[in-house]
Formats: sequence, C-alpha cells, structure tokens
Amino acid sequence: MKCFFIGGTKRGYLTLKALVESGAEVMGVISLRQDEHETERFETAIQQLSEEFHISHYETKWLKDADYAKLIRDSGADMALVVGCRVLIAKEVYEAAPLGTLAVHDSMLPEYRGFAPLNWAILNGEDHTGVTLFFLNELMDGGDIVAQREVPISPTDTAPEVYSRVCDATVEIVLEAYPALAAGSIRRVQQDYSVGSFTCSRTPADGLIDWHRSSREIFDQIRALTSPYPGAFTYYQSRKLTIWSASLEKNPPLYRGRIPGRVVAVSKAQGHADVLTGDGMIRILQVQAEGENRTSAANVIHSVRDFLGLRLEELLQRIRLLEAGGTTTDPSRATSAEPPKKIGS
Repeated sequence: MKCFFIGGTKRGYLTLKALVESGAEVMGVISLRQDEHETERFETAIQQLSEEFHISHYETKWLKDADYAKLIRDSGADMALVVGCRVLIAKEVYEAAPLGTLAVHDSMLPEYRGFAPLNWAILNGEDHTGVTLFFLNELMDGGDIVAQREVPISPTDTAPEVYSRVCDATVEIVLEAYPALAAGSIRRVQQDYSVGSFTCSRTPADGLIDWHRSSREIFDQIRALTSPYPGAFTYYQSRKLTIWSASLEKNPPLYRGRIPGRVVAVSKAQGHADVLTGDGMIRILQVQAEGENRTSAANVIHSVRDFLGLRLEELLQRIRLLEAGGTTTDPSRATSAEPPKKIGS
C-alpha cells in the first residue's frame, strides 16, 4: 500500500521515521509548520528524513490550497496519513487519496474531540488520555475509528511526560494497523457524534493562574502547561512570572486567615516559596520572570508580605503612573513619577 504522509511536531516525525524504516512505501510528505512560540521544532528533521529516503517533501502552515490535493492525487498514493496536525484539513485534501485519509488524535474518541486534548485531560485531572486512529470526514474528529490505545496519567505527571507516552503509543498503533490497512481487512467502527465531548482551543494567555482556585486545580494547570508548552503564569510586582514547576505538600499548615496568592513561606536553602490558594497551599519550585532566565522560586520571591497575582490597587496605581509619564514596573514601591522628558529642540 502506498501512503502519503501529512504532519508535524515530534509525534509526526517519529511516526514518519518508523513508517519508512519499516519499509512502508511513502509517496510524499507535507510537513506542517509549527506555531511560532514553540521552541522544540521538527520541520528540519522531517525534511532531512524525507531527503534521506528520497521522498518528495513540501512544507506549509495551512492545508486549504487545492494544489495540495493535486499533490496527493498525482503521487499515486492509495491513502494518506495525518499525524501531528493542528489545522483543519480541507475536504478536497482528505478525499484526494482513493482509500481516504487516516488521522491520529490524542484522546480516546469520542471523548475530548477538538483542540489540545492532552493538555485539557491533565487540566481536568483525568487519570488517562489515549490515541485514536480514525478516518477523516466532514465532522471534527468524528470519522470511523480504526484503532485505539489508552495512555495513563498519574496525579503528578507533566504534559511532556504524558506526551512522550502518546508519541510511543502513536507509533505503535500506526505500525500495528498498517498491515491490515494494506490488506484491506481493517475493521471500522462508526462514531456516534451525539455522544462524547469537545475541547475549545487554547492560547498562551489562557495560562493565567487564578489563586482563588483549589491547590489541586492550580497544580494541574502548572503541570499541564509546563515547557515546552507556554507555561502557567501569574504576576509578581506587576511583572509576568511563569511557574514551571510546583508540588502539593502532604499535611500543609491550616490557614484560617487566608488571602489567595499571599506568600506564606520562603526557603532560601531549598529554593521554594509557599503560596496560599483558595483551599490550601501550593509550593512553587521553579519560576521565570519576564525577560530573565529560569530559576528557583526563592531567587525571585523574597518575603511573606509578597503577593502573586494582579491586585486592583496596584493596577490603579500603575495607571496613574503611566498617565503621569512614569516608567516604573513596580508601582507598589514607587512614590512619584518622573516628569515627561522633552524630545528634540
């Protein structure tokens, strides 16, 4: 069976590599460019792999152009396979191959159809996600299911740890299904689109921490968005502060007087800072202030009088300073604004 590959990211690269090394006849590759904020990139690796195995290679961000459907038709591929795609694929493209187009989704469909299912599963405190191989149709993640594999999530797993398992499961499920696809003996299970669930898209701005939420919810948010994802963040002295790692302590002190976001302990020796939440306390381990390097929390947060988050009083003071021409980034410590400077003669 001749296959045309469409995809990107680490998962797409690993799947393509496994396919060509297994002897699958890949007729062409469309590499999908990743988002600008991503630091771990695989466009070059996919291009080099394609060149190594003498496979026609193309690169794009979107798959709406009719020319891409023509590429698939002209390649002589029997079917197309999509792995590591974050964009909607036009009907003309996914119907270009005679046997249709298969895609991999990182959830146990019909649950978590849509965007960022792995991150949402961790954010929601799920104990598993999964990998589903299915045929594309006009419904979002709604086509016939070919194969599935569950992927466990422990209460402390981070998104990159789960993603590594999802990558392994993706490669395994594709290689296992490929012989049956080639023989035309694959079993297709139709989805009931009236059941299941959906996820909405996420942007880096959605990582803002609400300290009034529970410790568990904030901890899940931090581990779901840690690097290479954009990160959960808050504000400290009016500067953006990304929190890359944290922990939930057993039997933390009970605070009857509680201000969510208030720092209640700082350990210079161990490098952490304890912060109150809506129902308890969370230990902040590794942070990164905007424009600076990643470091331990105690190198940035210094006092039990400190507060994480944006407060109305600070925002109003910052507005007053900006209106007066001030440039301070720490309105809580400013006493007056500098007068505006004259530019030119």
